[in-house]
Amino acid sequence: MFSLMANCCSWLKRWREPARKVTLVMVGLDNAGKTATVRGIQGESPLDVAPTVGFSKVDLKQGKFEVTIFDLGGGKRIRGIWKNYYSESYGVVFVVDSSDIQRIQETRDTMAEVLRHPRIAGKPVLVLANKQDQDGALAEADIIESLSLEKLVNENKCLCQIEPCSAVLGYGKKVDKSIKNGLNWLLNNIAKDYEAITERVQRDTAEQRAQEEQDKKDRAERVKKIREERDRQEREEAEREGRQIKEEESEDANMPSPFQPINSVITENEDKLKKEMEKKKQRGDGQRDGDLELKSKQENDEEDEEEEEDESERQTPESTESGLGDQTKKKVKKLRLKRKNKIDPLRIDDSAKSPTPPPAVPDFFGKPLPPVAIRQRPNGETHDVIS
Repeated sequence: MFSLMANCCSWLKRWREPARKVTLVMVGLDNAGKTATVRGIQGESPLDVAPTVGFSKVDLKQGKFEVTIFDLGGGKRIRGIWKNYYSESYGVVFVVDSSDIQRIQETRDTMAEVLRHPRIAGKPVLVLANKQDQDGALAEADIIESLSLEKLVNENKCLCQIEPCSAVLGYGKKVDKSIKNGLNWLLNNIAKDYEAITERVQRDTAEQRAQEEQDKKDRAERVKKIREERDRQEREEAEREGRQIKEEESEDANMPSPFQPINSVITENEDKLKKEMEKKKQRGDGQRDGDLELKSKQENDEEDEEEEEDESERQTPESTESGLGDQTKKKVKKLRLKRKNKIDPLRIDDSAKSPTPPPAVPDFFGKPLPPVAIRQRPNGETHDVIS
């Protein structure tokens, strides 16, 4: 009875505990199936997965754990970034391509390098022997022997579990049971030493940040020394050549701060908009005034032209003949502009309208042709009439 009550109390205590946050790193060679495994656990289709460039972060809820998985790319050029995530990890998931026998030695060397790292040694490791559905895939015992897994685990004091699986056979609730069992084993072993692993993670993370800051300072010092050496060489060359070097002012002293309060930025933008609106308004008023002036001027010019036209029509024939000089040409030019190149015929005397008929000219047979008379039509045009 007492043991039953104790078990109930411990179960109730675990049930009321808050969710524990756990970070895992998933590593392995390229094309081993890491991203497909993560997507299957997450509930997405593991088919048609593109190679991971860099890393991808996945958050999911697994029982009483809030799990964050860093899926790290497995290319040779990307493996150098793995060590930047070791300090935050509570455990490791190493994915092996069981069907790629030619790269099994490369897989062994990579796993040995991961387990020997001081920020990984002693943490639980899950090995997923993926692609068991393909022909020629190595069995569990063969993989243990090929990777020298027992030796690596004992040397680095890591709890290890190997699970043969196939990530492409299912996802979500239908994910491969071996993957699900392996993930549960890893989380349960982390939960046993959760406080100790958490302290280690915090300590390793603080050390890594301090190391990064120190590396940044060292890099800045190296850059500063290189610049000073370059400036010294330039001064020596200038002294030998007898020329003068202008001292470069520090860019940081004269450079304005790019960070400004958001209120000042908003006020400045509003002032700019107001000024632009005022300029547009003034430009629009001036344009309207100019249009009105131009319109009134055009109307006045049209009235003057109409008056001149009426005066020209009221003139007598004598005054028209006497003033047939420059004034007539000017008036005709104005009429052309006004009437769009349509010019009325000028009025001339009757004597000029009916010139003397030309003499009769004999035709081909020697007979004289009838005389031709020139008459004027009512609209002022002339035409020939054979009498």
